Amino acid sequence: MVTNMTSHPLVQVMWTEFVSCEALCSSSQASRNRMLTALQYAPEERPIVAQLFGSKPHQFRESAMLLRDLGFDGIDINMGCPEKNVNKQGSGAALILDPPNAMVGFYDAIVRACQEAGLPVSVKTRIGFHYIDYHDWINRILDTEPEALTIHGRTRDEMSAVPAHWDVIGDIVHLVKDKRQSTCVVIGNVKKQTIGHELVVVITIDIYVAVPRAT
Repeated sequence: MVTNMTSHPLVQVMWTEFVSCEALCSSSQASRNRMLTALQYAPEERPIVAQLFGSKPHQFRESAMLLRDLGFDGIDINMGCPEKNVNKQGSGAALILDPPNAMVGFYDAIVRACQEAGLPVSVKTRIGFHYIDYHDWINRILDTEPEALTIHGRTRDEMSAVPAHWDVIGDIVHLVKDKRQSTCVVIGNVKKQTIGHELVVVITIDIYVAVPRAT
């Protein structure tokens, strides 16, 4: 789908496709240029958030500073991508596998990096890797006070092959509301506007419409 901000006047925030922190920090100019090309945006697309994936805190820090200089309005950390080549790098949904290490050694460092760059941070993730398991590490994420938490209501192994687990999403929404500092964005089976309105009423989610950027 090719679109832009002007064709969707109700869009409030734009996100980029995810880009690799490792490539952004690479000594290879060709690798860096590929990522910088992917991050190009038009002024009318602002406010715009850059979505990053990676596994090394220092690379997120360097990337955050670069994104600040490029004029981005925020950073979104991808902890939900199910692709094998991304997970093999310890990135995307693989960060779910070892919550204490991911949250203490990784995510806290990312928050500090974003704070140093003066950018707000959000997180996109799933409800588990092999199976549904989210209480401990979702709370760890929320303890870092992200601007927003985006939940894909399926595990990594489920990909998008099963219906979203709305009961689990509802529980996570309550966790977010209890913390009272983050917006909750939900991904999963909202194919009609009427369904979205029903979900707002039933589990009090905060819904945003995600629209791909032009490439």
